[in-house]
Amino acid sequence: MPFRNEQGIALLLTLVILVLLTAIIVEFDYGAKVNLITAGNFRDEVQAIYLAKSGVAAARAALKDDALHHGAYDALTELWAQPIPAYPVGEGAVSIEITDESGKIDINRLGNKDPTVRNDTQAILIRLLEVLEVDRNMIEPIVQAAQNWVDSNSIQDCPEEFYYEQQTPPYRCKKAFMDTLSELLLVRGVTPEIYKKIQPYVTTVSSPFHPINVNTAELPIIEALDENINADIAACIQDRRPYENSSMSDFFGCGQAVGICNMTSPCRRQIGVLSSYFSVKSHATIHDTEKIITALIKRQGSTTNLLSWQVE
Repeated sequence: MPFRNEQGIALLLTLVILVLLTAIIVEFDYGAKVNLITAGNFRDEVQAIYLAKSGVAAARAALKDDALHHGAYDALTELWAQPIPAYPVGEGAVSIEITDESGKIDINRLGNKDPTVRNDTQAILIRLLEVLEVDRNMIEPIVQAAQNWVDSNSIQDCPEEFYYEQQTPPYRCKKAFMDTLSELLLVRGVTPEIYKKIQPYVTTVSSPFHPINVNTAELPIIEALDENINADIAACIQDRRPYENSSMSDFFGCGQAVGICNMTSPCRRQIGVLSSYFSVKSHATIHDTEKIITALIKRQGSTTNLLSWQVE
């Protein structure tokens, strides 16, 4: 009997050891697979980021080449303005899209020291909101609140200050230029729905010499340039692009536009045919990993400077 008990105990110990070894091996195998997958994901993320960076570098090269060989004007018919679909690179692909920020309305010009610039920008923004069919009762208060937000010239507090202090969390009226367009959502009256409407047509950067490039501006912006420009005239101006200069003689095919865009109109003062600021979206994929870099580039002559960039 003692012998048989010893055999049973030995068998039980053997089974326990076998179970423990199996558990250890399974856990080790699982850990090894997790580490392998983690290492692979890390490798793909690093490669995707560098691939997206290469897309931004390619965009800068295209803008520099355009300035060197086609610098008289900037238009959507040029090479830099053509989106590049997913282009195979090694084990991945990268797509590149360049958007001309100079074809938009610069919100920060509401705070310009020149009263003519401030007034022109205010009038254009009011008409833009009208074209986009924003509630008429909201339009002027929104534009005035935006002007108060970016105006560093006034020593008075913003009239909207009390409203901002009642928000959760409370904040102050900035009284300085916007750094990013999303700051608009902090301005009194700008709802997410209104922001979504105007976001494609406004920016926070512009050149003081040729603020709105008529060659790249979208129809709502062209229509907003003057109260006498309707959708038909805006379409006529757009159809005759590209313009080699901002002389109104280019508009002779749109007879009404020549009369409207005279020297006393914001339409004449606030347009140009050159661009200085561009946003770049570079989308890279490596296997199942995606990385998007959105960059802001300033071009001065044939020199390009990377002002900001964000990885998603």
